[in-house]
Amino acid sequence: MTIDHLFTARDETDWRNRLPATRCVFGSIEYARIVEKHLDYSARLFSVEDDDSSITYPVFLRPIQDLPFATNSQDHYWDTLSPEYTGPFLSGQPSSDLEVSFAERWSVRCHREHIVAEFAHLHPWDSRPSCLKSADLQFNREIVYVDLTWPIERLWSDSYNHACRKNISRAQRETVRVVTAESDKDVEEFYRIYLHTMQRNQASGRYFFSLDYFLDFFRLLPQHARFALALFQDKIVAGTLYLHDDANIYSYLGGADHAFQHVRPTNAIVHEIIQWGKGLGKRRLILGSGYQPNDGISRFKAGFSPLRTEFYVYKRIHRDDIYSSLSEQWRAHFGPSAKPGGYFPAYRELPPTEDNTVSPQ
Repeated sequence: MTIDHLFTARDETDWRNRLPATRCVFGSIEYARIVEKHLDYSARLFSVEDDDSSITYPVFLRPIQDLPFATNSQDHYWDTLSPEYTGPFLSGQPSSDLEVSFAERWSVRCHREHIVAEFAHLHPWDSRPSCLKSADLQFNREIVYVDLTWPIERLWSDSYNHACRKNISRAQRETVRVVTAESDKDVEEFYRIYLHTMQRNQASGRYFFSLDYFLDFFRLLPQHARFALALFQDKIVAGTLYLHDDANIYSYLGGADHAFQHVRPTNAIVHEIIQWGKGLGKRRLILGSGYQPNDGISRFKAGFSPLRTEFYVYKRIHRDDIYSSLSEQWRAHFGPSAKPGGYFPAYRELPPTEDNTVSPQ
């Protein structure tokens, strides 16, 4: 017998039983609650189950009514956004029948819940894209990852490139130390550096999180979030927040004091996290990519590993009529010179201006 459920963040036991943080930290109820609190999204976990297996899919609902051009008739419509590195997850025995049932039942749910469009970031190793409509799957980019099953000697010689090894050695000579945040004060220092980094880089507004956002990771996900801080002459000069589950470590958000770039603190952080992850038996450190191909961030991450994997996203329109209306309203609101640049859903794109930078999905 096949059944389906749609859980909210109030259904703590049901959510944890089906998708614990050990399986997927981004799909955990703790992460869902942090995002609900700070970004005003509504978290849901859709689950389809039979006697032998289950497929679970975490999503966030974003209200259409928050759009500046939405009409009253669109008040009860939503679109969905998945957490990073998620998508549908299988537990138990693979079953093509269950995958078909998942696709059918999720589509019915989307219509019942008035979901206009669906966007998902798919986990490169753990998600089940076969549960989704293949025509709506889209290659997004390649991401860098480090294979933590390699011996440390091989990582040093075959994974790190020459410049990376040189920079790690420089940090060691300068006696840069890497420590873990142990107090709110440490997280506040991390935030100071993070905020200055975002300002210096003129980052998109979506990266300007509050201090409380980071404190919630420290307090609510203590077993799955690690703030790695680089100290130089007893001063915190760089920091990165890593999230982790049983198999993977994810480089999430971070920054560095540009005045201390010469002692290579971020190289020291990544090198330490690799050793730490190996000690815990993790399989991968997922470094991701940069804002643009071959930008400075991309080159930095590539220095730690030659390994790449394909990263896919999912873009599906469930209500063509509402989507078309919203797209027309978007054009009327921003003017005839505004042209969609590839963001999905198109009606959520912010046209570039002097004060706004459109960031990649």
